[in-house]
Amino acid sequence: QHITLGGVGHLRIGSTPVTVSSLSSFPFITIFFSDRNATDVFKFSSKNVGDIAAICVGHCPKDGFTGRQPLVDADLVEQVACRVTYGIGPGWHLEYIDVKDETMSKSFRFQCDRWLAKNADDKQIIRELACANNDILDLKERTSYAIVTVTSDEKMPKQGECLDNSRGKKGRSKELMMENSSKKRRFAQNATDVFKFSSKNVGDIAAICVGHCPKDGRKFSPKPDSYWHVKEITVTETELGNQYIFNCNAKIPLRNKRDEYKVFECAKTIESFASRARSLVPVKYEVIIVTGFEKGSGTDANVSLTMYGSNGDSGKHALKQKMRNLFERGKTNRFYIETLDLGEMKKVRVEHDNSGLSPGWLLERVEVTNSATGVTTIFPCGKWLDKKRGDGETWRELYPVY
Repeated sequence: QHITLGGVGHLRIGSTPVTVSSLSSFPFITIFFSDRNATDVFKFSSKNVGDIAAICVGHCPKDGFTGRQPLVDADLVEQVACRVTYGIGPGWHLEYIDVKDETMSKSFRFQCDRWLAKNADDKQIIRELACANNDILDLKERTSYAIVTVTSDEKMPKQGECLDNSRGKKGRSKELMMENSSKKRRFAQNATDVFKFSSKNVGDIAAICVGHCPKDGRKFSPKPDSYWHVKEITVTETELGNQYIFNCNAKIPLRNKRDEYKVFECAKTIESFASRARSLVPVKYEVIIVTGFEKGSGTDANVSLTMYGSNGDSGKHALKQKMRNLFERGKTNRFYIETLDLGEMKKVRVEHDNSGLSPGWLLERVEVTNSATGVTTIFPCGKWLDKKRGDGETWRELYPVY
């Protein structure tokens, strides 16, 4: 990937944050200073992660990272444009990141237009950016579809082919021929058949047209009551994994003319996580940690938090504040974490590394507030995270109370 960064930075690609320990799965690289208003190009190879829903970009003091990866020949290209902004020290104003996958000829844009600085904006130096161009797949390009047909226990065609034509919000596909032959019988009673096609991307599929035509254009004389009784058709767009289900339960007449077809509207859409992630936006979460009042409740250990929602998880975030003693007995500590919108909060995982002179910790509760919606979710705990007390565990998964 080519990336352009102003300042020492690192980049993570994928729908979830990545730590240094997972270098084998995702790129984690260090890049050195650029001048303001500069566009610099770097190249490196990495594992193909498919369509990119989000990236995480940040910076730290020089030599602050471990596990550096040299910039090598490219499979992917990234460009980061820096706004003409004056600043002193390590602060960096990032305008946007363009990611180009040269192998797949796809481009992804991640808009930022914010500071990554300890003394500006919200004082965050790491940001997760969602893909701004939601139509990741170029509609001029071809994509692949898997069509699954379910035939009822009634009559089925002896000869010929069935036609499927998909109508989406972005257009309609060509006729997709689902072939039936003596060598490979299709559409048998109670049968489920799978067909795969390459076609232009029609976007979200609203309806399909299903008909019948003779094999190889040859005419035949069907009986008046000849038909194919189709029970259900499922169309899957394989790039993103979105499924469109059509409850047909209809008889498709066997005719020589192509204009005798039936139209079925989509009854149900199952959207994949990859598709949902494209529309997610960064949200700042306020996290409040309340430590218990019992003697020895505070901890000297390093604490981290992972939030889980209906849209995915935040990844593990270290809860740190410079020049402050945290998680002391009876105290409340406040943190801000920016990540992609997690949706409805499901649970949080709190853990510590059992370090320091007094690592044991009595966690009273965790409160998480979505700054975009103002919704606060409370996760009670009231248990020890201590190797020597309670059940000896140094982590807890907490669930909300409403």
